Amino acid sequence: MRITYAARMARLDLSLLWRNRTGLFSAVGMPLLFGALLLPARGEVRDGVESGLFAGTGYLAFFLIFAVFTNLVAVLTTRREDLSLKRLRAGALGDTEILGGSVLLAGGLYLAQIGLLVLFMSTVLGGRLPANPLLLVVGLLFGIAVFALLAAGVSGITPNADMAQLTSMPILMVCLVGSGVMVPLDGLPEWVRTVAELLPLSPLVEIVRTAYFGLDFTVAGAHAPVGFLAAWAACGEAFAIFGLWALAGWWASRRWFRWEPRHG
Repeated sequence: MRITYAARMARLDLSLLWRNRTGLFSAVGMPLLFGALLLPARGEVRDGVESGLFAGTGYLAFFLIFAVFTNLVAVLTTRREDLSLKRLRAGALGDTEILGGSVLLAGGLYLAQIGLLVLFMSTVLGGRLPANPLLLVVGLLFGIAVFALLAAGVSGITPNADMAQLTSMPILMVCLVGSGVMVPLDGLPEWVRTVAELLPLSPLVEIVRTAYFGLDFTVAGAHAPVGFLAAWAACGEAFAIFGLWALAGWWASRRWFRWEPRHG
């Protein structure tokens, strides 16, 4: 992939995002709204850590849904329906460069949101910087790749740009309710926890919290302190689940992604 061409595509997508007020709010406004909700939780304790920081680390993962997944579903669907993808594909750009520009912008937007939220948590909420920043960054990059692939697949079954929010909603709601973003999953029945741990966002929530707090959030109950290498080992299963979702996203994108509108 030629990075220069991908960067040009990213600038084009940025202009499209700026014109799409609904998409702009989903990618930027909604995360800011969620961030403001952390303030009332200061001073409370949940699952062994400060409540605001517990919820904030969940948001570090959940913002991926807005900035990358729903954003890319809308952008790819819009550009398919107005024939932009078809015209771009007929030019000098390769498929990877066309799609890579969109992913580059969405991923950059997401990482910018993460940086601001980590700064907010470490200052306003009185938290700390991540205990294992390398693990955090690698987990975030894996998340971007997985949800970009899922977004490409979902865009293929989205009839038009107006339906993009609707087709994205099931994955958004399942991840919000079942991935431990808002509340701990420890009190749920074991079979429910097992299913929840297999959701596409659950691995990232575990990785982010383990990396941020330096505690093992991959297991229920008490979260033991983990060092640098032990944290990577503890997150091995989470990365394996991510790998399975990456394969599922790759299959879905190959099966359903379309470069031009349906006919008839």
